[in-house]
Amino acid sequence: MTCHRLLVVILLTNEVAKPHLLWDQFKTGLYDDVKHKLHYMNYYKADQEIPEDNVYNYSLWDLNRILVEMGRSLADFLPIPLPQQQWAHRIPNSLL
Repeated sequence: MTCHRLLVVILLTNEVAKPHLLWDQFKTGLYDDVKHKLHYMNYYKADQEIPEDNVYNYSLWDLNRILVEMGRSLADFLPIPLPQQQWAHRIPNSLL
């Protein structure tokens, strides 16, 4: 289970009084995985440094994407930050 999915499970199955503190706890653990994923998807070249804000923003976008699949969204768990950019158009279609 990915860290994003684990965070979704915690959010959806527990009454989390301060979800933003949960995000703060998990986001550092997601950092290296997300950087690797963004390089793997060829959004950034292997030797290119990814801005920290983009890594965290992608993490929030992916977390929200999973929550939407489950009928919820990050807006249901404020004050977790909301993603500031849309990544769907940047992600290659795995079916092609």
